[in-house]
Amino acid sequence: MQKMGKKILVIAIGTTYPQKIEYLQFVLSEIGIKANIIPVKVESGISEQPLSKDATLKGSVNRAREALKKIPRADFGLGIEVGYHPNKQGNYEMFCCTSITDKNNVIQSCFSSRFLLPEFHQSVLKEGKYLGEYVRKNKEELNEPVTNYIRELVRGRRPLIIEATRNVLLAYLERNEY
Repeated sequence: MQKMGKKILVIAIGTTYPQKIEYLQFVLSEIGIKANIIPVKVESGISEQPLSKDATLKGSVNRAREALKKIPRADFGLGIEVGYHPNKQGNYEMFCCTSITDKNNVIQSCFSSRFLLPEFHQSVLKEGKYLGEYVRKNKEELNEPVTNYIRELVRGRRPLIIEATRNVLLAYLERNEY
């Protein structure tokens, strides 16, 4: 495959969520890749709160595929899905899966590391409730560095999304010689 050099990529991202778009822009800038990012509202094809590694992977791939279908001029579609998976002790860990699909039916996916959720978040998930409705309320009255960091990690998911997105972009772009 021919090296792309200074080509400006066109990336269809399967979300209109501003934070995920911002995180993708951050990673592209960090790597030194110029891209035109086109946000696309798509369905993940899974539950709004995926509770397994497999469901999260499926949602990520579905988002990438649907974005590319809607923007066929894109070089590839990219899907970001945050999910939760019970560990061996039955406690939920939060993680991200980012996937890329292209016109040649190549699928590249990478997972972030996992973050063991604090007890408050465990109880919400184990009760079958939607975590997003409760995450802002957790320890709002406390202003303590560790609590503040965890609250923002669970709310914004920044480190997890950036890690999975960086890893999949590096793997895909290196493999395809961009």
